[in-house]
Amino acid sequence: MKNQSSLFVIFCLCLTAGLLGVYAVFVGYFNGHQEYEMRLTVLQKQVDKEKFDNSLLTYQLKDFQQTVAQVLPDNKKLQAKYELKNLASSVRSPASDEVVDLSPVLFEKGKKFFNSQSYDKAIQQFSTLTEKYPLSSHTVEAKFFIAESYYLKKDFKSCLQEIDAMVSQYPDNDLTGFILLRMGQISEANNQVEEASEVYKTVAKNFKNEKLKEQARKLAQSVEYK
Repeated sequence: MKNQSSLFVIFCLCLTAGLLGVYAVFVGYFNGHQEYEMRLTVLQKQVDKEKFDNSLLTYQLKDFQQTVAQVLPDNKKLQAKYELKNLASSVRSPASDEVVDLSPVLFEKGKKFFNSQSYDKAIQQFSTLTEKYPLSSHTVEAKFFIAESYYLKKDFKSCLQEIDAMVSQYPDNDLTGFILLRMGQISEANNQVEEASEVYKTVAKNFKNEKLKEQARKLAQSVEYK
């Protein structure tokens, strides 16, 4: 009887040990499976992020290309000009607007209108220049005269818009510094003395042209006494 009881106990212990072993294997399997799923999820997120980043870069590249395309002339036109310049002999059409650079003519006409105080006509000439010949050496001066014409017409809103465009496109150009002085004077006319003083001080600090810096300092000092 005792032997049977001992055998039964041993059997139960063996069975229990076996069940525990199976349980351990079972738990280990599912824990490993969960860890694998977690790793797979992390990798999937990384892949999705890389896809998103690539999509974003593609979009930014297209946006950049569109921006450049708006500034530069059409590539075909550039290629045509290059080929014409490098041919030993070529036939040029006298009426071809794409070949002949008329920006100097427009610039001189604009200056004549400006000097005769025909500011509307001056703005029209200079605007035509900047639209047709954005890469002309006269473009910055033309934009300056447009802003100055608006100022002398007392169309301060349009003047400020032109000044803002010059600051964005030509922040280091001396003409941008000179036209910024007009922004300060517009602020003074609107009784915005502190804003005017800040503009003058900014010009005096950030531009290298000594005449411009001296003029900005004098205007800043005159504001302080008001």
